[in-house]
Amino acid sequence: TWICETLDSIATKYIRKWLELPVSATLSNVLLPQNKFGLNIILPSTKFIQCQTVSRSALKYSPNVDINNLWAVTSTNKNVQYDIYKDTKDVLKAVRKENEQRLQNHLISQGSFFSSIMNHSTSTFNSLWSSVQSKLPKNIFNFTIRYINNTLPTRKNLSKWGLSSTSDCSFCSSPETLLHVIAGCKTYLDEGRFTWRHDSVLNFLASTLTAVKNSTIYADIPGFMNPSVITGDRLRPDLLLVTENRCLYILELTVGYESNLLVNANRKRQKYRDLINKQEADYDKVKFVNLSLSTLGVFGRSCENFDGMLSSLKCDAKYSKYIKKQIVNICIRTSYYVFCKLNKVWDNPKLMLI
Repeated sequence: TWICETLDSIATKYIRKWLELPVSATLSNVLLPQNKFGLNIILPSTKFIQCQTVSRSALKYSPNVDINNLWAVTSTNKNVQYDIYKDTKDVLKAVRKENEQRLQNHLISQGSFFSSIMNHSTSTFNSLWSSVQSKLPKNIFNFTIRYINNTLPTRKNLSKWGLSSTSDCSFCSSPETLLHVIAGCKTYLDEGRFTWRHDSVLNFLASTLTAVKNSTIYADIPGFMNPSVITGDRLRPDLLLVTENRCLYILELTVGYESNLLVNANRKRQKYRDLINKQEADYDKVKFVNLSLSTLGVFGRSCENFDGMLSSLKCDAKYSKYIKKQIVNICIRTSYYVFCKLNKVWDNPKLMLI
């Protein structure tokens, strides 16, 4: 109890200061492992339980019978809580499971980032996300932490904290939630804020894929031949790549809120189904790459064939990793900029280059 009340309290105080988290913010996500979008931080109370577990295990499995008896005699009351663990890893697993559940319960009413990414993200890409996050500048790094636990200063939160007289968006009068600011406001959409983020990612992809030898690329952004040359104007995918062996890659990019990862992927698959079938008459192979990303750069499960596309285009593992990291980087940084322009005039910046 003393460790929890004293040492944990000191540790969490400095963690909050470091990450600029308000008192109301949960630290559950910070305590999760990096492959679950946490920072892998271990509090003193967890370390204490690990030490007690090691100590109890030494007594139980000692070759000395008297030491074994000491373990048996003391296997009651306060020591019972440590004897349930097999080792230190078991302690961490139990603590993280508890934090995971606490985080889901805490954010359940807010369209949980955490629940969405656990259910609909490509887990093999998640470690890349943490790698990118760790190299971000402090202000953007802290933005990602507060984004995940929904403690960014939206008007909905400011109203809840007693710092704003209204919780409504100043542009459209809808409740100004994180989802609304990052990917939902109709006015922001019409102004091109979300399109700017989408096109920044698309521009990087198109520019990168121009290096593929003996291929022709089409992209629905200035500076490239438009996909309508092949598909017509009615359905115009974000990017087309025609290889020398007459394989047509149809890539559709979506950057939306985490809770919409699966919905967006399904919508795009349905939208382009007939176009894919039609193009099969003109090419030896037609492959649809459904790149559904979250606004914080999390890859949806539909993105798994993106790896296959990069491999087929002779991109080695190192270069493929670089491409995916840059996509994550651009998503995070553009979403940060979109949030910083909250309730401000949109200045139509140039596409973000990294």
